[in-house]
Amino acid sequence: MDITYLKSLYVTAKCNSISVAAKKLHLSQPGLSFQLQSLESSLGKTLLQRSNKGVTLTPEGEIVFNYAKSILALEKNMRKDLLELDEMKNQLTIGACSSLADYALPCSAYTFKKIYENIDINILSLTSCEVLEKLRNHEINIGIIQSLESVEDMVEVPIIKSDVILVCNYNLPISSINLDSLTTLPIITRETNSTINKFIARDLKTHGQDFENLNIQFTLNSDEAIKRTLIHSGSYAFLPEIVTKHELHDKYLKKIFVKGLSLQCNYSLVYRSDYNLKYHEKSFIDFITSGNRCFCY
Repeated sequence: MDITYLKSLYVTAKCNSISVAAKKLHLSQPGLSFQLQSLESSLGKTLLQRSNKGVTLTPEGEIVFNYAKSILALEKNMRKDLLELDEMKNQLTIGACSSLADYALPCSAYTFKKIYENIDINILSLTSCEVLEKLRNHEINIGIIQSLESVEDMVEVPIIKSDVILVCNYNLPISSINLDSLTTLPIITRETNSTINKFIARDLKTHGQDFENLNIQFTLNSDEAIKRTLIHSGSYAFLPEIVTKHELHDKYLKKIFVKGLSLQCNYSLVYRSDYNLKYHEKSFIDFITSGNRCFCY
């Protein structure tokens, strides 16, 4: 079986059109049709239903399509590994959610580099959704996300937990509130559908509170932007404690104790379940899950 024919089936099914797929594959339509027919002949199964509306997968085609997806991913990983071997250089790129990438992870990366001098490390600051997207697109091989629930196509390795705390300008007179008074505070949150909001909503629900009832003033797409706003306003925000250590220490922000409320978020290292880790990637995972790692920010 020619892997090129599997790629042709995969692209054609994604496009739902032989003509569109032929353009993407830089083939003539007859050439692509020949490859698809050859694949069907070799398997003895009809894989595509053809009509004037395009093409769709048969039940047998669905099976071959799913295997083709895995085989093509393995081929891409193989070529990438061979290229890295040719370059004779260990490049470690990690896509991480910003609450770790911008604050805690650089310290760990520095310590890791001291131990593994021959490994070049690069950290991309992203949202958890962006990390997963880059992993699925094979743009990166290792990511770190805020992990609310298991991700079906990923291997997850828990690495750290952080309390989620309510913070505000240090000079505001308030130091604690009752849970019932939470909805009276002007709140700033991360962007809609962010993972941290889902953590907060989940834990509030267990205490009989609804995230939608919070007095949300507006949303911002970074923890840094939220902190800067809090310092110069009378607003409040729930943030992972790991991202506020500097401001709490220097008394720009302060923690507000919410009686009866305890919030927490989890961080996990993730990689594709069909991916074989390379030596330097395994070394990083061993390091980040060991006592040698340092989230010192």
